[in-house]
Amino acid sequence: MIPSTTAETILVVDDDRPLRELIEVILMRAGYEVLTAADGDEALQCARDTERIDLLVTDLEMPGMEGCELASRFAAFHPSAPVVFATTLTRRIETTEPCTFLAKPFTTDELRGAVRRALRMSPVFAENAFAT
Repeated sequence: MIPSTTAETILVVDDDRPLRELIEVILMRAGYEVLTAADGDEALQCARDTERIDLLVTDLEMPGMEGCELASRFAAFHPSAPVVFATTLTRRIETTEPCTFLAKPFTTDELRGAVRRALRMSPVFAENAFAT
């Protein structure tokens, strides 16, 4: 895979530390800047403290604050950032955020593909892709 040349910043949120760290390594090796959080509260603090986050990758089922609520609250800080929901759920969920779903367990290629698709949904990415 060709590394990202724009160094998009991705916030990864998952209560499963080994999985969160694995996602972080995969995305860093793909050329992204990666921030991590163990839960929704930590993620929102990171969102408040970070000027630019281009994508939120979050587990749907977490203790305390589930991924849908996190995505909704995260949008207040980074409204143009799309969301990748990583989940084992098979039921449909309702969200108003632009999102992509990634079924757990996933491969490295599936993760990178979901991130690329989600970043293409971002209005900021779309504007920059056509800039001359």
